Amino acid sequence: MGLQLPQELIDMILDNIHDDIPSLMACSLAARTFVHSARTHIFKRIEITPPPDPLTSSNPCQRFHKLLSMSPYIAPLVEDLSIVLVGPETSFDYDEDGYYLEERHVTWVMFGRTLSLVLPLLNLKRISLVENAPIDWNGGGDYSMDWNKMGRQLKSALAKVFSSPRLEAVHLRGMVIESPCQLLSIFSEATALKEMSLSRLYFTQRWDQRKLWPESQPWRPQLRSLLVADVQSDSFCQYFVSPGIDLTHVNALTIATDSVEWRNKIMGGHETWTLRWRRASALLLIVLALGSQDFFTANLRTIHVFSRWIFQLLDAILKTCPHDTHLEHIILEGHAYILHMPSDPDFDASIDASVDRLKCTLKTVEIRTINSGSAFESFGGWEEAVHAALPSLLRRGMLSVTETK
Repeated sequence: MGLQLPQELIDMILDNIHDDIPSLMACSLAARTFVHSARTHIFKRIEITPPPDPLTSSNPCQRFHKLLSMSPYIAPLVEDLSIVLVGPETSFDYDEDGYYLEERHVTWVMFGRTLSLVLPLLNLKRISLVENAPIDWNGGGDYSMDWNKMGRQLKSALAKVFSSPRLEAVHLRGMVIESPCQLLSIFSEATALKEMSLSRLYFTQRWDQRKLWPESQPWRPQLRSLLVADVQSDSFCQYFVSPGIDLTHVNALTIATDSVEWRNKIMGGHETWTLRWRRASALLLIVLALGSQDFFTANLRTIHVFSRWIFQLLDAILKTCPHDTHLEHIILEGHAYILHMPSDPDFDASIDASVDRLKCTLKTVEIRTINSGSAFESFGGWEEAVHAALPSLLRRGMLSVTETK
């Protein structure tokens, strides 16, 4: 008789390879004691991709529905469902005249029926509906998922998921809907919702006809993380500071707006904060240059800014930051080919003096680059350039240089 491992030890082993699906599948075939734990990880997160051909008779969603029908034990294991509205099945290449080579098609969920059969079988903690496409492929949302044109059965199935007391996270990227109020109403009863990510939203109602969320109407989610990185973020942010919406529990915020006013209103909570600011423009540099310390709330711990002026922003942030700040981490990110490297020979001396002035709460400064090879021969070349520009932070052991995709 061979040595039989305790089930707890087997579960711990499989927990350590939870994201290695091929290994998990091999383990599930190795012994009966591996099966349950392996299945838990294999089916925890499912991604449904678009059909290769919009008119095909068989697609990934239909195959997944067939699997759930044949193996009912799978449905309770699925916690995270990602639905790709537009993905690699669509070509985004241009012809010589600057037009797309392939005809645009309305996203497959708008005319497919199987998704409305799949959703009621699941009890999800997280759901994502995302366009994996260039930002310019879909002007005006003409090819996005349109909530008001959606079939009644699918809309009902999605509405039940969005209002489920079990749902903890939602990620929407690429959706047409009438108004911000209608969007917020879909999630108003999701009492467990902690994470919300919204981008590429298109509202059909005119901006001057939109109303704030009614103060008398409860909005029950207690969000911890909010991302509003939208084509209409400047106007959309105000709907999240309606008196009827409580954001005091939010501690991680990502916004794509130049509006300092809305950023400050949203940051009204009393917990530790991570602020990610997309589209940080010259306006932010001006605000910091004028010495405005309103940017630094007492609960701000991390600031993550996307910009082409990352070195100038670093200097401005450190100069403006109050000496009694609680800021611990600064992350600055941008495309290497448009970044403005510091030209002032006293730049690093200014950074060094600013860090000396601050109390010891600041722990790390991370510089992230996207596509560093477009401006430098390699990421290594970019890293050396950053080290040369910020030797004082490198000497202090505070500087981190990374590459993102």
